[in-house]
Amino acid sequence: MSLVQSEYQRLVDGMTPAQRMERAANLLAWSRQVTGRMIVKEMGAMSPERLKWQVALRHYGQDPMMRKLIEEAMTHVSGTANT
Repeated sequence: MSLVQSEYQRLVDGMTPAQRMERAANLLAWSRQVTGRMIVKEMGAMSPERLKWQVALRHYGQDPMMRKLIEEAMTHVSGTANT
């Protein structure tokens, strides 16, 4: 294990459970933001609600049941930032 990996592991091991959960939540939020920016770049501007569902589709759409639920929810959402 490298010196950097050892230090990282030492810091993670020193976290409380609450700190670990907060870190996980922050990483998930960061991941959703990155995915959202990629979607807007690919598809153009859309309402925040539609973007939320597009991100969900990108993250969870591989599961057929989740895809069906997300696509159903998207039928009730406006399509662009102006609508």
